Amino acid sequence: MFTPIVFGLNPCDRVLHLVRILEKMLRLGWFGVSPSYVGVVKVPCGISSVASRTTQLWGGPDVDPSTPFSPDKCPILKRTLVVGMVTSGFLVIYFNFISSSVLGEREQMSSLPANKNSQKTKKVKWDIPDDIIKKYVKEAEAENELRLQTIQQVCHRYNLGLYKHSAELPSVKHPPTPQYSVFYIDRAHKLSWCPIYKAASTTFLYNFLILGGYTEQFLATSNKQLSDLARKVYPELEYSEAEQAFHDTLKLLVVRHPFERLLSAYRDKLENVQVGHNHGTLHYYRRYGRRIVKKYRQGGNSTKTWTILSQDQYYWPPDKNRPAGVEPTFQEFVRYLIDMDIVLYSDDHWIPYYLYCTPCLLKYDIIAKVESLLRDQVYVIRSAGLQEQVRPRWRHKTKEDSNEIAKRYFSQLTKEQVLKLYEKYKVDFELFDYKADLYLEYAH
Repeated sequence: MFTPIVFGLNPCDRVLHLVRILEKMLRLGWFGVSPSYVGVVKVPCGISSVASRTTQLWGGPDVDPSTPFSPDKCPILKRTLVVGMVTSGFLVIYFNFISSSVLGEREQMSSLPANKNSQKTKKVKWDIPDDIIKKYVKEAEAENELRLQTIQQVCHRYNLGLYKHSAELPSVKHPPTPQYSVFYIDRAHKLSWCPIYKAASTTFLYNFLILGGYTEQFLATSNKQLSDLARKVYPELEYSEAEQAFHDTLKLLVVRHPFERLLSAYRDKLENVQVGHNHGTLHYYRRYGRRIVKKYRQGGNSTKTWTILSQDQYYWPPDKNRPAGVEPTFQEFVRYLIDMDIVLYSDDHWIPYYLYCTPCLLKYDIIAKVESLLRDQVYVIRSAGLQEQVRPRWRHKTKEDSNEIAKRYFSQLTKEQVLKLYEKYKVDFELFDYKADLYLEYAH
């Protein structure tokens, strides 16, 4: 939340000193504020004295005190300055304070603006011809209307949220209110997004970070999780503030075939504890993996994974370490999901879309899909008017044949297990018009 605080200081030549003190206090956590924060410094000064100080304070020639100061003219203060102006005999400076951790990261990047609105960025170049862009936008716009209509129809059929039409209890459990805390809300660019992990989340996190002021050079070398960086730039908002911000922005939801998402989550988090430590594989093994194996595998961890699977039932990339053999198989993971109460105990990587992003409680503007990601990205970016700042991209796109991968893993399952898994995620399938037929064919 942007909270103004007024500090009085006299004379004017102590403004710079005050800024340095405030930054040090912020680094030490004295304010106890959320990552994005605004402070206001009101310095009582005569109009003439303010004008005479501009050379020292702003690193440029004197300016007309009736006009706003430009942060770009101040080599020392532009990291924190948003805007300054003289009004009623006061020099008013608005600072965009950032949490100490973000300041530390940003100090490593001389090209990163503290205020993304004040720096002129280079216009990004798209490598997609204009006629293809127009074609994508036209197709995506028509498809998006159908997707939104489908959501309304399904929500109405289940008697959920905004589409509740009778006093009868819904046949499925459903949250009473939206979960705004999971959203990334970029108020400056009027864009809100509910991140469904394993549904192009890395791609959209990357562009949100670019919009938030991070450079591609920094992101290419940083070992920090993109979600952690993004949460510092776009902190959680209070419910009422988030609700208002959400309604004032373009609202985006990106989905993927529910079974493909579950398989991707399994392979990324649970299949191989020997790799992906920076992605939390050890955490997921300790929290879920070993318990799944203990419950669903005869012999527990003493029975190695490769002894119960044939080679055509999995795919382990040859350029990565082989699993330790104590990790759960995809079938064991699915059995865990079938037996689990996914409403109460789901992880973010496999919680149903309708529970996490609550499309029956919120009216999204755009529903994008991983299956049409390039086209839908073009439509999202153009609809948001951000085509000069970000471009379509696909982070973590693999060269694997997704159909062949799905065939291998779903061959571990029986048709009964596929149907039971479908029932768990049935609302998602219906909301976003996905089918399970192909995966039933893969099952034995």
